Amino acid sequence: MIQTNKNRVGYYTSVINSAHQVDRKSWNECANFSKNRGKENFGNPFLSHEFFCCLEDSGSVSQKTGWISQHILLHKSDKSIVGIFPNYLKSHSWGEYIFDHIFAQAWENAGENYYPKLLSAVPFTPVTGERFLIKNGINKGTAINLMLSTLKDLAKAFKVSSAHINFICHKQCEIMSSDAEWLKRYSIQFHWENKNYENFDHFLFELTSSKRKIIKRERREIKNSSIVMDVVKDEDIKGYHADIFHQFYLSTIEKKWGGAYLNQQFWHLLVENLKNRIVFIFARESNEYIAGAINLIDNNAIYGRNWGSIREIKFLHFETCYYQAIDFAINNGLKTVEAGAQGMHKIQRGYLPKETFSKHYFLNGTFRRVVSNYLESEKKQIKNEIQILEQKSPFRK
Repeated sequence: MIQTNKNRVGYYTSVINSAHQVDRKSWNECANFSKNRGKENFGNPFLSHEFFCCLEDSGSVSQKTGWISQHILLHKSDKSIVGIFPNYLKSHSWGEYIFDHIFAQAWENAGENYYPKLLSAVPFTPVTGERFLIKNGINKGTAINLMLSTLKDLAKAFKVSSAHINFICHKQCEIMSSDAEWLKRYSIQFHWENKNYENFDHFLFELTSSKRKIIKRERREIKNSSIVMDVVKDEDIKGYHADIFHQFYLSTIEKKWGGAYLNQQFWHLLVENLKNRIVFIFARESNEYIAGAINLIDNNAIYGRNWGSIREIKFLHFETCYYQAIDFAINNGLKTVEAGAQGMHKIQRGYLPKETFSKHYFLNGTFRRVVSNYLESEKKQIKNEIQILEQKSPFRK
């Protein structure tokens, strides 16, 4: 642990290179996370000590994979930890879901090195949330400003081109707005909202007739087949489910010609450490699992993360990833289904466009101004696109 900064308000910061350098209790108190099923502390699982340690312990996040931990801690003068800012030194832009390749290309065309860079994010996870994890009772503005100051010091020390904060929640994004050096970028995701629906048919009733018929037909195709849908959660989850799902994960990677960021050990560690936050949705036929999706949950939402199948069956993707998640949200009183990044096809299934935000800091002032102009133009395009997409809403006017 490296102490980096003391100041007059009674706090200091430090930088660590592993989540294991913070005890689980201290981390999770800052993240408002608990394993307890009680409603008060059933916080975002992606911000938990367990999740970050699963990434590290599996080797999915490491120097070898280009994710070098540089987490910033905020301490009170008594050395207690009251704030955590997960942060990485990166040698590439893979696994982020906020694509900055256009900035990298422009910077390198100017004869400069875009990498390494600093990134605050939950690796491989496009889920909006707090990026500054701050213990209750601590002034949020003060804590964020102190950790941001340390982040800028890190950027200078490592001589990076830039620092980035992906999928930051709106409240913390607004707190950062007083620092004009941090540029705001808009993106789009598609989320489903539970408007106190009693059941799936109640949700369908709110759709236009044509869209309602489409969804009924898609669900009927699966229901009338020999496929059985299994929702597996809590103590019903076993180690072999991790092995099965890993094969589905790899099948998706192979189809998309992508890279497997997460290895088999990661899924086992996730099952061991966050079993009560996982909802597996499997499709089986003749007692053989043929497809599956993994979701994580908190008090308010179910987050669809990954999916895969070993057979191509029409409408199975929609049933496994979207309709079963909606069913689960309604039955468990969850307000939102976040089904991951991209996917305009989600609209007609009730998932509507939502703005997401990221913040970007470039050390070179001239390049910062160029990017600022680009982001202003992109912002207009994004807002226009959202207006167009909202007109395609499947809900009755």
